[in-house]
Amino acid sequence: MAIKPITNEDAPNASSVNRESQTSIRSEKGNSKVVIKKPGGTNAGKGFSIGLKEIDTAVIKHIRNIMKPKVREQNEVISVPVLYGNEERWKSVKARGALRDKGGAIILPIMVIKRTSVGFDDAMPMSFDNDVQGKFISVVRSSSGWSKNNRYDRFAALTGQKPVQEFVKTGMPDFVTCSYSIVMMTSYIEQMNDLNSLWIEHLETYFGVPTSYRFLSSLDGDISNEIEMESQGERMIKNEFTMTIKGYMIPEFTDNVLGKTAELGRAYTPKKVSFSEKII
Repeated sequence: MAIKPITNEDAPNASSVNRESQTSIRSEKGNSKVVIKKPGGTNAGKGFSIGLKEIDTAVIKHIRNIMKPKVREQNEVISVPVLYGNEERWKSVKARGALRDKGGAIILPIMVIKRTSVGFDDAMPMSFDNDVQGKFISVVRSSSGWSKNNRYDRFAALTGQKPVQEFVKTGMPDFVTCSYSIVMMTSYIEQMNDLNSLWIEHLETYFGVPTSYRFLSSLDGDISNEIEMESQGERMIKNEFTMTIKGYMIPEFTDNVLGKTAELGRAYTPKKVSFSEKII
């Protein structure tokens, strides 16, 4: 006996969309272009992407956690605060020549960094955007073999079963060159010399922490000589230079002629089980 499907013919905005052919880009199963779930996560959440925020964060974390700038003053070691130059801070540093706290006292020592420009890298200007479907150009981010859904047991050992390799792939990134302006202010020249030596040691290396993104740094120009300045009767030493970071960017989703697709996707190797029978 056939069952008549439930319909609502009186609905003013009745739609004839075939729900069977629709696939959500947020789905966890049934779609090769999915947002990869984070380890320990309960839902898809935010997918994989690398943007300007990730590059800025890698640079700031490297300065704070890897370089750890410190100066010595009156037999005391002081950690230098590293701040990102938002609009208010940068305007205060460039216009007034100093950065002050809520009480009006000048903050010394201090280091302020701000991204000033972003451009394409001349050495690698293309990200292969012409590969719309992502069939020919891809980057393997990680791979795994045996898992809870692909167990190694006695049956696999007897039959010579090999694990199905799972690959996490993305498209080719857009390579960019970011310029950062860095301003350092201290109370004495000896303190500024220590900071300059620290920057010379770390420049031309990869900025970032080992568990996150890492980008190659370089010095754009020279580190200016120590400049003695006065701000409302208070003396300080100021240095400024420009650093270049060679990074790459990958969007979370891409809009093209095929619709909206996630840049991150899974791929699997074919699964094969062989049986043999010996007849006497």
